[in-house]
Amino acid sequence: MKKLLFLSIAICFFSFTQNVNAQSFGDLKNKTSVLDKTAKYKALLDKPEVQKKVKEQLVKNTSLRDKAINFLKNDPGVKNKVLGLIKKTPLSKNKLMSNILKNPDLVTKIMGFIKSNPDILKKVMGLIGM
Repeated sequence: MKKLLFLSIAICFFSFTQNVNAQSFGDLKNKTSVLDKTAKYKALLDKPEVQKKVKEQLVKNTSLRDKAINFLKNDPGVKNKVLGLIKKTPLSKNKLMSNILKNPDLVTKIMGFIKSNPDILKKVMGLIGM
């Protein structure tokens, strides 16, 4: 009887530890796939045809446009350039973004901003159909 009780406890313990390990591997797999997808998106963002689509979304999508403009306004390296462009087109954010996208330095800053924010990167890739 004692052997049977010991054997059943051992089986329960073994089953429990295997179940816990399987769950933690599942979480690790999900985290790895998210990281892989983010790395893939970052690589895609370096392609000119993808950047062209992203630029179109920066003009069309108000949420994305506003986040990018706010980022540039708060970046000390390009703040003065952006404020100068805002003075030229104070009423139209679409025109402002179009003017920003004509400046290669500002485009580089925006693309870096998108790359460094996984949530925004995911949103942008969804908007352009990637």
